[in-house]
Amino acid sequence: MRSTTSSSRRRAALVAATAIAVVTVGSGAAFGVSAANAATDTAPASTSAPATTAPAATAQAATTPAAATPAASTALAFTEPSTKADPLALSATVGTPFSHTFHTTGGNGTVGYAIQDAPSSAWTVNVETGVLSTTPTTAGTFDFEVVALSGGEQVTEYVRVTVAPSPLSFTEPSTKAQPLALTATAGTTFTHTFRAVGGSGSLAYAIQDAPSSAFTVNVSTGVLTSTETTAGTYDFEVVALRGKTTATEYVRLTVRPAAPIGLITFVGHGTPGSTAYEVGPSGTITAFTGTGKDLGTVSSIPAKQNGTLVVSGIAVDRFGNSTEPQTTGQPLATLTSSVASDRIVPDTAKHVVRITFPHASQHRLTVSQDGVSTSFTVAVQPLATTAVATSATGTGATLAYTGADERTPIAWGAGLLAAGATLLGFRLRRRRI
Repeated sequence: MRSTTSSSRRRAALVAATAIAVVTVGSGAAFGVSAANAATDTAPASTSAPATTAPAATAQAATTPAAATPAASTALAFTEPSTKADPLALSATVGTPFSHTFHTTGGNGTVGYAIQDAPSSAWTVNVETGVLSTTPTTAGTFDFEVVALSGGEQVTEYVRVTVAPSPLSFTEPSTKAQPLALTATAGTTFTHTFRAVGGSGSLAYAIQDAPSSAFTVNVSTGVLTSTETTAGTYDFEVVALRGKTTATEYVRLTVRPAAPIGLITFVGHGTPGSTAYEVGPSGTITAFTGTGKDLGTVSSIPAKQNGTLVVSGIAVDRFGNSTEPQTTGQPLATLTSSVASDRIVPDTAKHVVRITFPHASQHRLTVSQDGVSTSFTVAVQPLATTAVATSATGTGATLAYTGADERTPIAWGAGLLAAGATLLGFRLRRRRI
């Protein structure tokens, strides 16, 4: 507690008395009493006795006592007693507006208030209402006095305000139901700086429920870094720790596909259990058995004259993410052929395109969508000869893409399954180009 000298108290009293003086009129008026009332109270002493047969001494005796009797008053006192050794204890929080009203009883007329040894100029007391107000900016314990004056009386309230640190919180509020929404692009390094305020002590950050090792948070700076290459929506938390206090930021990071570079195309004969093919954006063809076994790469897809293939494709980025939104009614990829006589019929209900080959020859098919395209060759064999499948050039263990080993169903080829092809029965690899 800071000590206060008697001279400083006298200065504070003088300031408060000066403030109160503006509401008093005349040296003979008490605080809060108007000049008119003061003149009325002293009028009997200067007024001559009325004409009457009563003796002058009797008239004077009748009027003098009423004018001379002062109004009853009690000692001025604060309603919340305190001493220097036992000050009035109040609590506040950094950053939160704080106020406390001081009340007094007794006194002789108007009561004025003043603050003495204020922690800073931001701490004020209203001279008329006794309201202490501030918005603390620093945690700690602060000792000062509030002085009340009335007439010639002065009393002191000793005050101790303990200011607690503000609660630890993130500067970008979020809840589990309304997480902080962030957006990134597959394959592009993404960063976002989280900031926590409040609390006391050293501050540290951590990520919780990280979707993968591609997500990290710097323990000191709170910088989130993502190098995720798989498009999707990821929910996780960033936690701030300060002392024994924690705060949680709920985060939803949407990773969008990168720019499209070509199409992944699925081609089948429309017969369950028959060989099916996947054509990568570069045009590399991979064959699969009816049970999904990888047969390696081939140079062309075999077909018979007057036979039909079922084709479905979708634009992808260099990580194999579909760049088309996966919604009902999304546009079909466009299929064209180098042979004008080929009959191409879109089947929007099953989300595939059917192509029939009236003439036997090498047919160059091109699938286009989202401003990109992929081409591949179909070897159409005449009816008079037995179709000979081209030989596999791969080992059966290598696809046109490299990447994680896990196999996942490709949902956006669902139209082929509905058309009778078996492409979606395969568990295809998640690929990168």
